[in-house]
Amino acid sequence: MSNFLEKFKNEIAYQKVSKGEGTGPISRILSNVNILVLVFLLVTLFKAQFYWPVLLLLVVGFTRFGHWVSIGLLIYFVISQYWTGVFIMAIYGAIGWISVWYGMKNIKKNLYSGKVKVDPFEGMWSLLLLLIFQVAFFALALFTSGILSFVFWILFGLVTLSEVGCFYHRLASPWRQLLYPLMVRYAAVVGYQSGIAQKENKEFDMEAAINEFAKVIYPDLTDEEIQKFLKTIDEKMNSFADKDNLRVFLKKINAQIEDKKIGDLLGKVQGHFKKKNPRWVIAEVVERDYGVDERVKYLYSLFAGEAV
Repeated sequence: MSNFLEKFKNEIAYQKVSKGEGTGPISRILSNVNILVLVFLLVTLFKAQFYWPVLLLLVVGFTRFGHWVSIGLLIYFVISQYWTGVFIMAIYGAIGWISVWYGMKNIKKNLYSGKVKVDPFEGMWSLLLLLIFQVAFFALALFTSGILSFVFWILFGLVTLSEVGCFYHRLASPWRQLLYPLMVRYAAVVGYQSGIAQKENKEFDMEAAINEFAKVIYPDLTDEEIQKFLKTIDEKMNSFADKDNLRVFLKKINAQIEDKKIGDLLGKVQGHFKKKNPRWVIAEVVERDYGVDERVKYLYSLFAGEAV
């Protein structure tokens, strides 16, 4: 039974990896690195006048037969004793294998974990644009020489730094990995609910929006389970259940802060957040997936202006 379950998990994980679903940030970053290795290989082959391997990689390399093409080219380079190609292909294959391994591991880990299914980069279309410019500048830097090559290397470096900044912004802490993709989903819910309100000539219904937001986050839960989830949020919000945990956290990050100042600060926080909004829903999701400590960090980041 355990062997069957493991095979079942592997099959689901393989299908998801082939579609790029739920592979996780490490696999995603390694895939981006591998694209640059592939570009380096293509430029190197073109300069060495291996034109048909370049054409083969460009036409078939990005299809489901890509790994067979890679194996075939590796054998061809060994037979031809083109060791530069062998070396680059070995690196390309190794990074690709590690990327798939991390992707499979992440999918299997989250398959029955109960955690919300999100991609940390969900809705971040700028990453695709950055990757396109990164690949273009990298290829041009390799193709050209002199001052022109230097300019393209500078541009490549700037784009790469921007990409690293985007990765950090989304991955620096567990709550960040949930906040931004969930806010993208909430924006879609708000757009839909606003359309309904406008069509029916009534005010925006926050209650309905929060309810739909919870369903989008947990599509497999029943209506009863969704209402129970929302009731828990309301109870914590109304009683400001995080007050003591926030007090301890504030003391931890600033031992010199006075109790009166903490009390005043928490009073302002309670007054500001004592109304139903998506932030409380996200706080509950953060706690479910990563624990109370991470929830407190997220709530602190809200009134500290970091969760933007």
